[in-house]
Amino acid sequence: MSHNATNWAIRQRGLKPATKLVLWHLCDRHNPDQGCFPSQDKLAHDCEMSRSSLNEHLKILEKKGLIRRDQRVNETTKRQQSTSYIFAFEEGFVCASQNMPTPHVVEPCPETGHGAVSGKIPEPCPENDKSRVQNPDTNLVREPVREPSEARERAGGGAFSKFWNDWSEVHRPDKREAAEAVFLKLSESDQIAAVEHAGEYQRLQVLRSKPALMFPYLRNRLFADLINAPPTDHDGEFIITPDRPEWSEWLGEMRRRHGEPIAQGIVRQKKIIVKTRWPVRHTKAA
Repeated sequence: MSHNATNWAIRQRGLKPATKLVLWHLCDRHNPDQGCFPSQDKLAHDCEMSRSSLNEHLKILEKKGLIRRDQRVNETTKRQQSTSYIFAFEEGFVCASQNMPTPHVVEPCPETGHGAVSGKIPEPCPENDKSRVQNPDTNLVREPVREPSEARERAGGGAFSKFWNDWSEVHRPDKREAAEAVFLKLSESDQIAAVEHAGEYQRLQVLRSKPALMFPYLRNRLFADLINAPPTDHDGEFIITPDRPEWSEWLGEMRRRHGEPIAQGIVRQKKIIVKTRWPVRHTKAA
């Protein structure tokens, strides 16, 4: 998992929630040293959608120049492997539309994820000769898969399912529907941030010897404090250093509370350890 990649996904604008969810899950699979090449089955499972729906969202991301899909071939067996995904933030990225025309694009094989998807003329899939991925807009016979309703997908239902499943059962509320209603009131970017930082919030609450309650996390947007957050110590408290944007706020707060001598001691120490990322006054103002 690359936090830089998932943070980049969150910052993208103009995408429908389901498309943005696909981008986030792709980035969640990105390894800065090895790349990103999840199988079709795995990615579709992560996003809670069929492979045909998944490929429609991947097409959108590629057309918008956010990703490029490249075919991989095993050098020994010459068999096609799962698709490699290249992101716009990576060095040397070239859009598929700039690389070569795409009228002969072939979707990945529905069983294995094999196949060229970046405008290159492919070899047939080693298992199935030709791709059989559905076009959900033109195929009269739809595959018997369970799809989320369009309204639910727009509302971020898939994102909430991941959020709910990743939350510790001990601290889940009794009524899933009530929690989902609160989740769906968040903006698209907040929904993605809530999912991404749920694990870190629960970890910190354990260190703080406090329960990780879902409703306060969502209603008070506690995940916002974990976006590009400073490091924490073994007690789950934030370590604020002079290079952090929170430093000047906290130094002013310490000066106000304890006087100039204490503030000067903190400057020499070059570190403030606090329970909240920002002073209470800053949090309320935000």
